[in-house]
Amino acid sequence: MHIHKFADLAQFNEVGIGGTLPATEVYRKLLKKLHPSQMLTARISVPLYAIRYAYLTVRQNYRITVKYLFLSMDHEDFDTEAEIILSDWVSNFNKAHPYRQISNVKILEIRRIAYAEIPLQI
Repeated sequence: MHIHKFADLAQFNEVGIGGTLPATEVYRKLLKKLHPSQMLTARISVPLYAIRYAYLTVRQNYRITVKYLFLSMDHEDFDTEAEIILSDWVSNFNKAHPYRQISNVKILEIRRIAYAEIPLQI
C-alpha cells in the first residue's frame, strides 16, 4: 500500500497530556507531503488475539465461544486490555439485546494467534 493511500485510510490521534487529541487532518497532510523513501519502516503489524470465554444464557444454558480482537500494539498488559474490551462488548450486547442477555462471563483463554501486516511501498 502506498503511504498516501494509508494516510487516506488512517485515523490519527496525537499524544497529549492526559490522553490523545484528534489530529487526523494534520497527519494526513504531513504524510502526503512525504516521499515514501522518507519512511524507515516498510510494514504495519497488528497482533490478532483469540479470546475463549464462557457464559450463561438467559435460560441458564452454559456456552463456550470465541471472539477475536485486534490490539493496536503488542504489550505485556494485553490480557487486561482484552478483558476490558470484552467486558465493554458484553455490556453493550446486554443493553442492545435485553431478551438475550448473557451473564457470568468468564475468560478461559487469551491467546495471540497471528500478526496482520500491511506492507507499505517505500
